[in-house]
Amino acid sequence: MSDTPLHVAFVTPAYPPLMGGGERYAAALARGLVAAGARVTVVTSAATTEADLWQGAAGASDAIEDGARVIRLPVLPTPHGRRGLLLWRKAMVLLSALPGDQAAWLTGMARRVPAIDGLAETLAGLADVDVFHAFNLSWERAMVAAHAHSREVGRPLFVTPFLHLGEGHDRVARNSTMDHQLRIMREADRLLVLTRVEADGLARYVYGPERISVIGGGADAPPADFAASPYFAADHPEARGEFGLYIGRHSFDKGALHAADAVRVLRRRGRDIALLLIGASTPEFERYRRRLSPEDRAAIRPLGALSDRDKHAVLNRAKFLMLPSRSDSFGIVLLEAWAHGVPVIAARAGGIPGVVDDGATGLLVPFADVDNLAMAAERILGDPMFAERLGRQGREKLVAGYHWDVVVERVLGQYRALLDKS
Repeated sequence: MSDTPLHVAFVTPAYPPLMGGGERYAAALARGLVAAGARVTVVTSAATTEADLWQGAAGASDAIEDGARVIRLPVLPTPHGRRGLLLWRKAMVLLSALPGDQAAWLTGMARRVPAIDGLAETLAGLADVDVFHAFNLSWERAMVAAHAHSREVGRPLFVTPFLHLGEGHDRVARNSTMDHQLRIMREADRLLVLTRVEADGLARYVYGPERISVIGGGADAPPADFAASPYFAADHPEARGEFGLYIGRHSFDKGALHAADAVRVLRRRGRDIALLLIGASTPEFERYRRRLSPEDRAAIRPLGALSDRDKHAVLNRAKFLMLPSRSDSFGIVLLEAWAHGVPVIAARAGGIPGVVDDGATGLLVPFADVDNLAMAAERILGDPMFAERLGRQGREKLVAGYHWDVVVERVLGQYRALLDKS
């Protein structure tokens, strides 16, 4: 390789300020690569909220952000909005279930997931790219475009799929293992995954497991000024009293409804505790909350999207973090809880068991098992020494193994190893 800085093109459906776990992962990796001397161009959508991915988003731009060039492209609205997108996705899953290889048809349909405008043309206009790195198999329009363009120009393609295999045989798995998605992963030069659980699950579908490498993830240090947040005050109107915390999209697959139900069980048993929820709401959660009694509704408190400072202020005061999700390939919020020594409760699904050691750094329960969620929370609340031990051992695991500089070096090693062969 020459002394010219490595030029990496990230292709991802969304990027901060949209604050999902995958978006934050890509941004942290981009910052790290820039700091290591690489040149990074990010091609993404103009979406700033998840709803923009089906409602549409204008505001195309081309700017330097944290040292990386970030090109944001418009998203065209999906007919009939979120419902139309869900129906479109269901049709794709059904088509993939038919006999034979439906990858060609599905690749065309994937151009609406999401409908990023001008993506192929933008990739064609990039010069001197050494490697393409595509993210997020569940919103695969960006990955489809990166796959096609990298094959056309003969440059290596790295894929970080954030593979969501759920509990192994459910709707979540079917949404990530359609014919066109498997074709992309089988034809990618390297698959960079976050946990050994994800790697083992992926190996069931992809030929050539030697092309699968576990890269891991990291967590940024909490903002130094989080204690100055109004949420840090014990008498804050929304963060008052004793509470557990949920962070993520408020959906069924993420376990938000199950977390709320578990806290309601605790309240029926006489425990005066609330559940605070940080992140984007969904129509299903809004319907769920409207059906609650006034007393339960007052205890199930969605806070919406918060700044990093406010989020860490809430985390620091939480009795536990609950992430009972079946659609997380890693769960960076688990690391953020450990940074504060907060015990975690999570689902034994997706990639989470590759992060949380049951009984040592957290508690794992089956997905959608409200009774076991409540029992886990009750165990933490009723045994402060056990809760402290879980949080302390979580923090020790974070310090020992989850650093962005290590992740960046692993990724650079993968890039260099492949380029040195060419």
